[in-house]
Amino acid sequence: MTNIILAAIFTAALCAPLHAQKRVKSEESLFLDLHKTGLGSLNELDEKRKFIETIKLEKQRLQGTMLNNVYENAFEYYKRGNYEDAKDLAAKILSIDPNNQDAQMLLEASNQLRGSLRPGMSEKLMIEDRFKNALSYYTEGRIVEAHAKMQEVVKLSPNNIKAKYWLAKMKDDLKEYYFEQGAADYKARDLKGSLDNFYNALLIKPKDGLTIEWITRVEDELRAQKANDRLKEALEFYAQGKLLAAYQGLRGALEVQPGDSKAGKLLNEVKTEIENGFVAAGKKLYGARRYPEAIGEWDKAKPYTSNMSYLNNLISRARQQMKMESDDKKRRAEEAARRAREEEERRAKEEEDRRKAEADAKRKGMTIEEVAKKPAGVSEENKAAAQTHYLEGLKYFQNSNYDEARNEWTKAKQLDPTNADTAAGLKRIEQILAGGQ
Repeated sequence: MTNIILAAIFTAALCAPLHAQKRVKSEESLFLDLHKTGLGSLNELDEKRKFIETIKLEKQRLQGTMLNNVYENAFEYYKRGNYEDAKDLAAKILSIDPNNQDAQMLLEASNQLRGSLRPGMSEKLMIEDRFKNALSYYTEGRIVEAHAKMQEVVKLSPNNIKAKYWLAKMKDDLKEYYFEQGAADYKARDLKGSLDNFYNALLIKPKDGLTIEWITRVEDELRAQKANDRLKEALEFYAQGKLLAAYQGLRGALEVQPGDSKAGKLLNEVKTEIENGFVAAGKKLYGARRYPEAIGEWDKAKPYTSNMSYLNNLISRARQQMKMESDDKKRRAEEAARRAREEEERRAKEEEDRRKAEADAKRKGMTIEEVAKKPAGVSEENKAAAQTHYLEGLKYFQNSNYDEARNEWTKAKQLDPTNADTAAGLKRIEQILAGGQ
């Protein structure tokens, strides 16, 4: 709705044949210009906020420029005696900016002169009436109101020499008024109020050395007070164990008063405690083999550390341990899969052997049990291997190395249970080892 009103007023201001209006950029063209400068593709939150603030400020500037142009047209109507149009434009300005004092003044003056409040009122009488009110305020010592009222007289009647004289005089008194108010507020330890009044005095006389001196003093004390308040708040957080809140409070104190050694020392202590807390939490998680969470805690400690390499070493060790355990888990999984395959192959072979045995028994007209009881013959290959082991064992026996001889003859017997020489040799070894001849 505000944009529609702005557009309507702006159109009216452009169409009025009073002043050549300067063109101002629309919000859309402003956005495009900002986009071209690189602000149209922002990703970071802070940068987006800055962009939005820039848009807001530019919109305010555009609105201010436009309302000033409209006010100029309204005042031109007023000077020409067209109080109705002056009143309408002033009312529209106030609908957008209710705090616009110039528009409010012009609206009241136009209302008076168009006869809505005092029929027959002339501009000269109205100006004289306001002039008298201003002097009345001044006589009563109401400097702020007197100055404001005399300022209205000068704005409505720029060529009024008498009003300009009294405005200048009131301006000097107003400066003194604000200066005295600032001094009084300072004495009452209202530093913020004191500073506001001294700045008001400085706006009236920008180069007044004494006012600047007072502003410097009050600002220094205000900073010290603000820093002390933040330090006190940080100490309360610290006492409650709220280390992060204490840290933020101490940083705030140092931003206001960078040279505060007490705040700086305490900040270092708090940073160390915060870091130690994150490190301890990370080590506990590391001990529980919750490595990603441990790394997260150590990362949180980084803004507070003075030994970054130590934290990086902890993180590196955790990552190495993660990799080692992952590799070991993978190896064990592969080993389990291999054993499962071998077991499956063994079962398949047993099943194949069982089927072959059944087929063989069926072919021979026997049961599987009968086939199993029938001694199987020794193959020629096994007999040859058994004879080799027997001869090796005989060599050990002849050299009195009975343990090795027994090992060789045992292997021979397993390969060929029917070999009598092997059986005799094993029996002889047993007798010798038992003490017999």
